[in-house]
Parts: sequence; structure tokens; C-alpha cells
Amino acid sequence: MLIEAEGLAFLALFAFWVWAILDVIATDSGLCRNLPKGVWLILVLLLPDIGSLAWLLLGRPEKGSWKPGSTDYSAPRRPIAYEDHPRYSATPEITDRRSQELDRRLDAWEAEQRVKKAELDRREAELRERELLLREREIEKRERRSDQ
Repeated sequence: MLIEAEGLAFLALFAFWVWAILDVIATDSGLCRNLPKGVWLILVLLLPDIGSLAWLLLGRPEKGSWKPGSTDYSAPRRPIAYEDHPRYSATPEITDRRSQELDRRLDAWEAEQRVKKAELDRREAELRERELLLREREIEKRERRSDQ
């Protein structure tokens, strides 16, 4: 009976080792934690028991499934309470009023931004115009000097 138990333990450890090897090979190298994928493979191959356990605890992707190499997992979902539902509103008139107020503030801010942009555009146009006038004057001065 002791021999059967040892045989079962050996088979279980061997299956775990084979699973760890396949999992290391199938896992994307970008998802391996703490060490590069090649180092994990060598570690699992050379130290079957410790390497396999280390891979399981320290190297596998955190949210990987138990299929070798699979990183498919369902993302944790946030619980949705009754009041989080879009149709729920304890006081819709307050919500609507607040929404209208925010819309008015947004419209006012956008109008203010348009005025500022128009002012900046006007100033930029004036500066360009002045620069052009200065260049024209310089060109005229050069022409007069060259004519004399």
C-alpha cells in the first residue's frame, strides 16, 4: 500500500511538472512575471518540483486560467446596485435641473473660449501684418540704396 501511495505521488508530481513545462512554453513571454520566459523554462526543467512550484506561484500571469498558456479570464465585474441603473433617479427634477445648469455653464465656457481664440487670432494677424510692413520697408530701403 505504501508503494501505491508513492506511485500516485510520483504520478501527481510528474503530471504537475509536465503541466508546468507546457504552461511555460505556451505562455506569452510578455506575460511572464519576475523572470524572463527562458529562465523560467530552464528552472522548471532543471528543478522539477521547486521550479514547477515557483512557476505556479511567481511566474505565471496573475489572472491566467489553468489551461497551459491560457490567459483568458473574465474581468471582475463591478456589482451594480439599483441606484446605479441609468433609469433610476430618486429625484429626476433635481437631476434634470442640475443637467441644465451644467449645460448652461458648458455653453458659457465654450463661448468664452471662442472669444479668447478670436482675440488671439486677431492679435496674431496684427503681428503678422506689422511684420510684413517692416519687411516691406526694409525691401524699399534696400531698393533705394541700390538705385543710388
